[in-house]
Amino acid sequence: MIEERLNFQSNKQQLNGVKLSHDVKKFKILKKIIGGLGYKLVDKKSLKAERLIDRFLINAEDILKTLIKKNKIKKIIQVGANDGANEDFLFKCFNEDLEAILIEPTEDAFLRLKDNYKSFKKAKCLNVAIDIESKKKEIFTPDKKFYEFYKKKYNDRNVDWLNVLSSFDKQHLVKHGIKKDHIISKIIECKTFLELINTHSYQDLDLLIIDTEGYDCTLVDNFIETINIRPIIIFEWIHSSSNEVEILLKKLKKNNYEFIKHGRDLICYQNHILFD
Repeated sequence: MIEERLNFQSNKQQLNGVKLSHDVKKFKILKKIIGGLGYKLVDKKSLKAERLIDRFLINAEDILKTLIKKNKIKKIIQVGANDGANEDFLFKCFNEDLEAILIEPTEDAFLRLKDNYKSFKKAKCLNVAIDIESKKKEIFTPDKKFYEFYKKKYNDRNVDWLNVLSSFDKQHLVKHGIKKDHIISKIIECKTFLELINTHSYQDLDLLIIDTEGYDCTLVDNFIETINIRPIIIFEWIHSSSNEVEILLKKLKKNNYEFIKHGRDLICYQNHILFD
């Protein structure tokens, strides 16, 4: 999600005549060198065709709407809900009959999350984090007092979406263009999946959504190891290493999961959920 926003802003800057960054310049030089050797990094026609096809593919929102309509999804946990509305496929198909626990550790995003879901009486918003142990932990986020800098950088009047980058790993924010001295941290209370499900009686969970900026594979693995139920799982894979993804997919496969790739998200499901 966030990469699409950053890429869009970068392209927008270039079209508006803004100077190319050193990284972009180096990439263009690299393309020329490789092109001179007779190789292509990316076939432009294939890339355009892939983007065109992606526009017509069924997406997570369409799948969820169908399953909700068929009453196959009634209880939901979303880890890393952010504000609940910014590029969020769940919010678009949520209704007053659904029960949900929405987890968001950053305070600003959490307050907007509560406001966006205030009309849904069965939705619980929790200002905590999910981890493999119940403890307190440091979480890093962009400092709002520097938002004016990023409004200019991305030519965007509203950069509240920067909260999406919040992570247990400070370096994750740096990799995505946040200056080190523009990052703040706070200590957040962490709950485990087991504690969350037992406390709120979610043993009949139907859907688990995880978007935690690089911690996704760890949390999905922990869920499979500690919880006996097997809901639909949707998680963002893009920030994980190929090794992490491979190990997790093999574990999910052993637990009878099949997969649908939708952009940067992987939809993991049991056959009977979609096809019975």
